Amino acid sequence: MTTEPTTAAAGDRLPLRRHQSEALATLREGAAADERRSWIVLPPGAGKTRVGVEHAIHLLDRNLIERVVAFGPNAAIQGQWAEEWNRLGEDRPPAGSTRDLTQAFTALTYQSLAVFDTDREGVDHEEGTRSTDQVGEPDDRSTDNGNPGPDGTLLDSLAPGGRALVDSLVAAGPTLLILDECHHLLEVWGRLLSDLLALLPGVWVLGLTATPPATMSSRQRELVTDLFSAIRYSASIPALVKEGDLVPFADLVWVTEPTREERDWLSARAERHTEFITGILDPGQGTIGLLEWVDRRFLGDRAESVSWQSMSRQRPELCDAALRLHYAGLLRLPPGARLGEHHRRDPDPDDWARLIEDWMRHRLLVSDDASDQDLAEEIRRRLPAIGYRWTRHGIVAGRSPIDRVLSHSAAKPRACVDIVAAEATTLGDHLRMLVLCDFESATATLAADIRDVLDERSGSALLTLETLAHDAQTAHLKPMLVSGRTVAGPPDVLHKLIEFISADNAGLAGRLSVTDPVAGVSRIDGRWTSRDWVPYVTSFYASGLTQVLIGTRALLGEGWDAPAVTGLIDLTSATTPTAVTQTRGRALREDPRWADKVALNWTVVCISPDHPRGGQDWNRLVRKHDGFFGTDSSGEIVDGVAHIDPVFSPFHPPEDDIDAINARMTRRSQSRAEVAERWQVGADYRDEEVRSVRIVAAVGDGAVSDSGRAEIVDSSDREAGARTDAVPDIAGAEADVEGIIPMPRHRDGDPGKILPFTLRTPLVIVWAAVGLLIAAAAVLSNGVAAWVFGLIAAGLLVSLPAVLTVAGLRRQRVYGATPTIAQIAGALAEALQILGLSGSGADAVRMTIDVRGALRCHLDADPASAEVFALALDEAVSPIGDPRYLLPCWRLPSRADGLRGWLTQMRWGIGAAQKADPIWVGVPTVLGTKKERAVTFAAAWNTWVGGGNPIYTRNPDGAGILAAVRGGDPWGMTAVLRMSWR
Repeated sequence: MTTEPTTAAAGDRLPLRRHQSEALATLREGAAADERRSWIVLPPGAGKTRVGVEHAIHLLDRNLIERVVAFGPNAAIQGQWAEEWNRLGEDRPPAGSTRDLTQAFTALTYQSLAVFDTDREGVDHEEGTRSTDQVGEPDDRSTDNGNPGPDGTLLDSLAPGGRALVDSLVAAGPTLLILDECHHLLEVWGRLLSDLLALLPGVWVLGLTATPPATMSSRQRELVTDLFSAIRYSASIPALVKEGDLVPFADLVWVTEPTREERDWLSARAERHTEFITGILDPGQGTIGLLEWVDRRFLGDRAESVSWQSMSRQRPELCDAALRLHYAGLLRLPPGARLGEHHRRDPDPDDWARLIEDWMRHRLLVSDDASDQDLAEEIRRRLPAIGYRWTRHGIVAGRSPIDRVLSHSAAKPRACVDIVAAEATTLGDHLRMLVLCDFESATATLAADIRDVLDERSGSALLTLETLAHDAQTAHLKPMLVSGRTVAGPPDVLHKLIEFISADNAGLAGRLSVTDPVAGVSRIDGRWTSRDWVPYVTSFYASGLTQVLIGTRALLGEGWDAPAVTGLIDLTSATTPTAVTQTRGRALREDPRWADKVALNWTVVCISPDHPRGGQDWNRLVRKHDGFFGTDSSGEIVDGVAHIDPVFSPFHPPEDDIDAINARMTRRSQSRAEVAERWQVGADYRDEEVRSVRIVAAVGDGAVSDSGRAEIVDSSDREAGARTDAVPDIAGAEADVEGIIPMPRHRDGDPGKILPFTLRTPLVIVWAAVGLLIAAAAVLSNGVAAWVFGLIAAGLLVSLPAVLTVAGLRRQRVYGATPTIAQIAGALAEALQILGLSGSGADAVRMTIDVRGALRCHLDADPASAEVFALALDEAVSPIGDPRYLLPCWRLPSRADGLRGWLTQMRWGIGAAQKADPIWVGVPTVLGTKKERAVTFAAAWNTWVGGGNPIYTRNPDGAGILAAVRGGDPWGMTAVLRMSWR
């Protein structure tokens, strides 16, 4: 098996990469301060093994330790540690691999320690890992693999070999424990090692992982922090790509629908769900129906006594379900609630389950009415038919056959053919496609309810191999399958593999034979194991003798290094951060034989509009990309499914035509040079995550109102020579090469104040009366006096409507236009900076428009400042919830044409017509916690937008205004929060 690209020939030391050098410098600073526990986060392919060995040598050279023991999750990674030590250890003895720890450096697997008497038969001793062909994935949150002994420690549950290793560690003297891929510690090994480290108080510990810490749960972070202390050094995948240490890449998705047979089956199951929900919503069901109960729960006395904020903290999922019910028009907006992006869809089956559970727990099951008890029992009996069951913990989702049909749909292998064929057309001889599946072949009989719709081999690597080998578009690429149990493929390909092996090891090749084909696929028989065949298959694949390799995630998803991989097709169901990180990392290593390599990671997703749970596979895609960054079509590095396509939402499947989505993905796959260009390899970066806001929809046909469109100038239009002088001064923004520059709407105050004094109604009356009196005097006078009086009267009577017209026109230009997002953002940023809540102000607001016409906005500041700004902006442009303060935004309505419009315009020149009917806006929470903050924001708001003093909504007058505007959407915009990397 090949090793990481950073590994040099024996005795040589390639120059350290930037992140390796920085990690080692940090470790050496810690060693000088006698800080013995360290946690380093580096992506797959970043050279973690080199870092660990160099750190070990540093400690050995300074006599701080006498032994090094490196643990890895499987035999492949164990071998990599031994090879790296043997290369870099110079004149030191070679690495050992036994539990007696007689060598200075020993490489072991975690299983050599964590083999419990109760589950020894579940360990695959051949590969040092669990079976490669089990369906599903290890749950990183599971801690039930071992049972504590009488004294509460897992050490007493160890098998004899594990106990012997513990004894060796205790007797070894000063030791460095290297825990590679330490995310595996989040299973039972974490608790076990916690017990072990208690026996080794002076031990040095180095934890290495590729799993981003932000994707861990709070419990996982607590465990890892207890074992390793805080993160000492971290680098992200985008940082390694920017450095040129990992290749540029793009994440793509191929969307497919179930086959016709699968659709018919799903439609029949959907009818059950529809009938169930329709029956539940019948007002006659129960003494208090479900919808009436929901009204009481969220709008009645209980809602008045318990604030929405408290309720949403205690029952977040239930409250989310209630807000989706509001979105569907079945519930008024609860006081204090505010719709977020994830609420803007109809309730799904999980939402209905939460609402029904609450109804059953707090009404039906505690009711004295026998009919309520009977209804609760009937609901319990019917739940399994829609994929749920009642337990003592409430309603829980059962093992859903719907999910099984979607995840293992027969349409997915066909999608692989389309992807591979398109990639082969683009790459030709460069193509090296890796297809990862959950299991090699069926390991269990299908449930009776899906046996008629799914093949027993559905989702297997073997079925995928057969599909690719039989299709004329991909058969010439000589696809092969490798797992922990077998090597399979077309007979001619396997014969060539044996010839390839013979050139290096004739004895091994002589023991191998090719079986007779079944459905066109043969296997290699003989006395060899995966430790023998994986290195040869990898070299065979790298040489191009097979261009498509199908494998199981457990064998090839971690510890397998093949720099030639040009792309990955992910057919697995694994969604844990550990599995996703390792899977995505397979294609990102540099290929020394192709300097311009660009990797594509494909995921095949099956969605069905025919069933309420038809988005389950899409939800799996969302979980796979949550917290993982990539470039989107505009070149911004963002997390989540938005970097695959800007229109993708993490909260519901795409509404676009499937063929259109796949066509977009194919075009991106054919433009690898553009993918590389978007990454801007070599450009400066900060390696930090910042919160940003996108305005993704609006009333009308774009992200902002027509009056706000002047602030949007696409950089691509400017490069093409588009006019930027069309942006009027009052639009609230100017365009430059950096995007949109916020410009205050109300910087000079009331634009209608063109005289040193305000033209109020009494003054206008006096002005007109004086003019008329002087005109009368002119009529009654003769000679020069008549002319003088006439001129004065004419001046007064003509100048009055002229002044009023100009004042009204100036006000109309400002207050007749809706404030722009840039102006709202500018007011927020200025107030936050004045209050010390942000390190940067309005000059740090960055706004651009993407290719889909959506505005993107963030504060170019430290991550904490960017976070508070983004949350405030999201709240400011969203529908009004329950703010403590409201602010008026001055405005004027549109006017008619002709004489009537002119008279209206003159009327606007009098007094402060813009204040008569303002737009009311909620003060964001962070700026409304106390009056001083609200007043500061009001001052910034007046400069940037135009408005008056804050109105407190907890007194009668303010409460009345809030009651009138609560739930209103003053801007008609939809904001979504995203994480960006820079």
